[in-house]
Parts: sequence; C-alpha cells; structure tokens
Amino acid sequence: MEQNQQNIIDSSNHQNNLLARIATLLDKFLVYISIILSAVLTINLIVAVLFRYVLSMPIFWADELSLLLFAWITFLGGCLAIKRSEMAAVTMILDRLSSKLKLIFQIIIQLSILFFTIIIAYYSYIWVTSPSVSNMISSTLRIEMWWIYSIVPISMVCIFIFTINNLYNHILEYRFRDKGGC
Repeated sequence: MEQNQQNIIDSSNHQNNLLARIATLLDKFLVYISIILSAVLTINLIVAVLFRYVLSMPIFWADELSLLLFAWITFLGGCLAIKRSEMAAVTMILDRLSSKLKLIFQIIIQLSILFFTIIIAYYSYIWVTSPSVSNMISSTLRIEMWWIYSIVPISMVCIFIFTINNLYNHILEYRFRDKGGC
C-alpha cells in the first residue's frame, strides 16, 4: 500500500515537473519573442516618424506593420499574464474569503479560463483556416492575413497550457491544505 502511494506521488511529481518545465520554457520563449517584437515595433515607429516628418517621405506600410506587431505583442502579453497570474482582477470578494474557500474560487476561475480558451481556440482556428481569411492579403504589407490572425489560436494554445499548469498547482495546493498542510 505504501509503495503504491509513493508511486502515485512520484507519478504526480513527474507530471507536474514535465508540465511545469513545458510552461516555463514556453514562458521564456514568449518573453523572448515579445522583446524582439517590441524592439521591432519601436524601431518601426521611430523610422516611420523620421521618414514622415524629417524626410517628408512616409513609409506606406509602417502603420500596418505597427498594428500587426502591437496585436501580436498584446496577445503574447495576455499569455504571459495568465502564466504569472497577473491579469487584471477585482479581488475584493476573494480577499475576504478563507484561504480554503479562496483556493476553491481560484480553481473555478482557472476552469472558467480553460473553458473560454478552448472555445476561442476552436473557433479562431476555424476562422483562420477559412477561405475568407486564408485567401485574404493585407493591403500594404502584401502578406497573407492568416499569418496575422494566427496569433489568436496560437495564444489560446499557450493560455491552455498555462491554465492547465495553474489549475494543476491550485488542485495540489487544495489537496495539501485539505490533508492538514499549511
């Protein structure tokens, strides 16, 4: 019996370590990509302003590139906020609950995020792969729009991974507290 419990604990730790490692690697990758995109956005805006107001030769595609980069940075930032539990929230009610009840509500919140993420991922994938989007070309950059819009399903997959990791950690914390831990 004791060996069986130890095997369950070891299996749980292995899954958590694997999930945590995947989430951590994905977090680092998204931070790296966000930094690069932010640098490109900054350079693009500076060059566009210089060309428009100093040289009087506006770069016609700079505005569209800025919008594209800003959208990608926003969605990647949303993923990172979910991973780090830094999304905007009104915690007035949660702050007044006992730690166990607060943990239950945090699990419910993570399940809600997971439900929302699955729905958005599914429908955004259908949307991005639809002929109306896959055949569309951007007006100034002349790239296929599915490249631009693909950030929606990509970010939902990232949020899914981060939410599963958060949910797993909250459930472990709940089980630990339920068994008389801190």
